[in-house]
Amino acid sequence: MNPVLLIRHGEAEHHIRAITGGWTDTELTDLGRFQAELLARRLNQELAGIPLLLATSRLRRAIQTAEVIGRDLGIRPVVLPELVDLNNGIAAGKTHAEARAVALEPNGSLLDWQPYPEAESWRQFFQRITGFMESINGAHDGAVMLVTHAANIHGIVSWWLGIPVEAQAQFDVAPASLTVLTINRWQVRTLERLNDCSHLYAAGLRQPLPY
Repeated sequence: MNPVLLIRHGEAEHHIRAITGGWTDTELTDLGRFQAELLARRLNQELAGIPLLLATSRLRRAIQTAEVIGRDLGIRPVVLPELVDLNNGIAAGKTHAEARAVALEPNGSLLDWQPYPEAESWRQFFQRITGFMESINGAHDGAVMLVTHAANIHGIVSWWLGIPVEAQAQFDVAPASLTVLTINRWQVRTLERLNDCSHLYAAGLRQPLPY
């Protein structure tokens, strides 16, 4: 498979308001649009003229991020429903307080726990994401750029590296960050970079090191 570039959408309204994420269809904030523009400029400098597929989740925060990137690269984003965030069921569109009122208690394995009625469990979500990635494996000649969500990036990185769902690998995925998956010269799947925010550091939007 050719390189896979994973991009998390920029800051969205649910990040700064007391509402749920998941399938809640929020838009980018002004900061989120600026983050997307910074990333787009960087990608245009590094990827101009390189053939690639640009695909996005159907949620507005991802589409808006992909449109900014696509404009700079001269590529029209393709909406792929499989890239949608973890389904939070009837909690979508609710405030955090409203979501807590309908939350379901864990019963058995946390991997199979549906936190809200009509929601996905993490295992169901992982199966959806890995099934999608298997379906596009080798299907495109150029690089694949996916504009999606933090949970999806967790799942895709785990799939790429062969980390089982039970491990529930934990790592940061910041808004408007870049993660790159490649196959090295020994034909081994590698994580070339994770949560790269250098374009945000340069603009003073993130601290270079945690403190």
